[in-house]
Amino acid sequence: MFTKRMRWLIGMLLALALVAAACGGNDDDGDADAPAPAPATEAPAEPEPEPEAAEPETEEAAPAEPEPESAEAPEEEEPEFEPAPTEEPEPEIPLTATWRGVTADTITVGVSYLDIDQLVELGFSPASWGDQELVIQALADDINERGGINGRRLEVVTDKYSPIGATEAEAACLRLTEDNEVFAVLFGFLGPAEVANTCIVDQQETILVGGTITEERLAVARAPWVTERSTREQNTAALFTLLEEEGMLQGRAIAVVADLPAAAQLEEVGGLLRERGVEPVLEVATSSQVADLVAQNQEWAALSERIRASGADTLLLVGNVSAGIENSAINGLEVDIWATDPSGLGGNIGSNVNPESARGVITASSMTGAQVYETDPRFKECLDAFNSRHPDIEVKHPDTLEEGEPVWFTNLFGHCRFFQLFELLATAAGPNLTHETFAEAINNATQFSIASQPFASFGPDKLTSNDSFQLVAQDPDLGARGQLVPIGPMRDATP
Repeated sequence: MFTKRMRWLIGMLLALALVAAACGGNDDDGDADAPAPAPATEAPAEPEPEPEAAEPETEEAAPAEPEPESAEAPEEEEPEFEPAPTEEPEPEIPLTATWRGVTADTITVGVSYLDIDQLVELGFSPASWGDQELVIQALADDINERGGINGRRLEVVTDKYSPIGATEAEAACLRLTEDNEVFAVLFGFLGPAEVANTCIVDQQETILVGGTITEERLAVARAPWVTERSTREQNTAALFTLLEEEGMLQGRAIAVVADLPAAAQLEEVGGLLRERGVEPVLEVATSSQVADLVAQNQEWAALSERIRASGADTLLLVGNVSAGIENSAINGLEVDIWATDPSGLGGNIGSNVNPESARGVITASSMTGAQVYETDPRFKECLDAFNSRHPDIEVKHPDTLEEGEPVWFTNLFGHCRFFQLFELLATAAGPNLTHETFAEAINNATQFSIASQPFASFGPDKLTSNDSFQLVAQDPDLGARGQLVPIGPMRDATP
């Protein structure tokens, strides 16, 4: 009886041990059934096989557990790579319109440009710049052949204006913004016509890349506005800083003369000199119109006597330099001449100015024409783009031009910078191109380069790109009527 009960009890214990072992190796159904018959028949011969029967099964079950872990591990990691939904914004790229002038396929910009032929006739420019519309279209075509801007083609609408007064410029503003509904205007308006820039950024609420920014005009702007040129204040401060570093500023007796459009800067220029310990001996603004050469000459005849009487050894010209340079020579003033604005020097010196009168005039600028043509990789991009489309037109080195030859270099160089700035900012703005994204791109463009500016930047409070400054002087022996040459190292004025 006892033997039967013991055999039954031992059998039950062995059966329970086999069930436990089978559950531990549940992922391997074949191994759980195979060993069951053997221990069941041998158990009665040996009363202590219970632990031995359980241990082999436990050892066989243990290796079975890592297998599901290694098999399941890759499946658990897969979801981590599926967040490719970060690329889902792509369906939003082909918007029907993100802003006026922007469709699913195109960005339309307006490009204003100077009526240079009129300036040649009036004596303010020595030669034509060649066909500006040809250059403008070549630069736009180059962008499009490289894929456009975030997949959109760039379309351009051009409009010519006279810089003598603002009437034509304001009409051009309306044609570009109202009639053609452009997204942005490149180049803007310069000289006496620059007051019309507010027509673009204020009345028409259109982005402007170009023109001359002043605090007063910027205060009324209702659209993003940047320019490639330094403000007159920045250029003047850079000039004084470079002169001071070279030991050329202290001890000078400086007469400051501003032309009519720059009269408002007179006080600030005098203040910048005083900050550096220099008290001007004379500060005056002329009252004659820039285009009235007779009136200018008459006014300068009297003004020259005042400059001579002041004891000045240096004449600082603020604004347009042509009248001051030529009349200083005509009236026999023995003074060094500095200029706060380089735009009227180099190859742009007026045809009413004797090139020899401008010898040695000092200003601060970015790269000179010769430096740009010979060494600037960003200008070469534009030169190659134009040459590939118009191999029959030679864009000559600015120092090799004969008098009266079209200055294709100035034409290409000028428009090149505006297209490079717009491409940079519109690309950074992304597919959703709006005023807001364009403004954000301006704020984030902290370091870049464009033609003639190896150091350039924008920022929330910096809307002029140029940070590249060096002292330069006018050399009338270069080019058709003179060029600027460096007399000091290039400095990076990036804030």
